[in-house]
Amino acid sequence: GYTSPSGREYAIFGHSVGTAFVEITNPGAPVIVANIAGPQSLWRDMRVYQSWCYAGSEGGSGIQVFDMSQIDAGTVTLANTITTGGDARTHTLELNTQSGFLYRAGGGANGLRIYDLRTTPQSPVYVGGWFDRYVHEAQVVTYPTGGPGGGPRELAICCGGLNGGFADVGIDIVDVTNKAAPVSLAHITYPNAGFSHQAWLSPDRTRLYHNDETDNRPFTRVFDATGLNNPTPTQAIA
Repeated sequence: GYTSPSGREYAIFGHSVGTAFVEITNPGAPVIVANIAGPQSLWRDMRVYQSWCYAGSEGGSGIQVFDMSQIDAGTVTLANTITTGGDARTHTLELNTQSGFLYRAGGGANGLRIYDLRTTPQSPVYVGGWFDRYVHEAQVVTYPTGGPGGGPRELAICCGGLNGGFADVGIDIVDVTNKAAPVSLAHITYPNAGFSHQAWLSPDRTRLYHNDETDNRPFTRVFDATGLNNPTPTQAIA
């Protein structure tokens, strides 16, 4: 979603042939403001940074960059298409608004690909990646300490595995503070793993909620995440 400077609210809706921008300021009377074509795919993900929206899909074509600065006037434009970073496909996107970096997860058998939005958000700059394993989805968070010189530390919580996510299935904790050289901190496994789909921290970062896509178990796993910022190879979340 996106809230414009005037306070009007918009839902950003990914569908099989593109991205729609829908005003929901009055939720009882939604209005389609724009509908911009994209590669055909059942998998499309969008993220927002300032007045920019980024969309990627398994259909390829890299990252579409949409300018929402005039959305209140009924105009959203395709400002750029970013094709750096190799494979044009993307499964999911993650955006750490605190650090200003965009993360592409998956797409084929890819891991994480990282883009800097801070200087030119309309033209994301590819700055590095982590390719030890396939990443289906990730959450990226900044901790105030633990980085170089005791400064901030940026961690990616990655769900996936080897062989496109179907082998050595689990959750990987990756230090992405240095985007050119991410560091694998730990690999977490769990019983009856099938396909690690998604994980998300609680707002206070004390719990990590996780789901497996193919284990056929109707529950969400809950991990204690209080040790996440300082994991060991054998106990990433202690």
